[in-house]
Amino acid sequence: MPDTTPFPSAHSRRDPWQDRPDACVEYQLRTDAEADVMCRLLGLFAQLQVLPDALHMQRLQDDLHISLRLSGLSLHRAGVLAQKLRSLVCVWEVTWQHLDHSLVTEVA
Repeated sequence: MPDTTPFPSAHSRRDPWQDRPDACVEYQLRTDAEADVMCRLLGLFAQLQVLPDALHMQRLQDDLHISLRLSGLSLHRAGVLAQKLRSLVCVWEVTWQHLDHSLVTEVA
């Protein structure tokens, strides 16, 4: 009989560099206003098994302004993710801040 034990959820994956699991990271992105941008962004998160806590998108003429909030990321992993977001062809600008009472802002 096959094993029916469920796989652990993405939220149970521990980030080895995370010293504050309750901290979250907020990303602000400016991208091309194209139909496939959200699929590309969410596809990247799916590959990393990361689920955003909040997502907001607004179209302003030829740009999309996107806000994302993720919890449980270390500063190291947040920076790596910012670089991966910036490497997408459709992304023009990525800024992020670590929200843990002492705001640290980085621009990637």
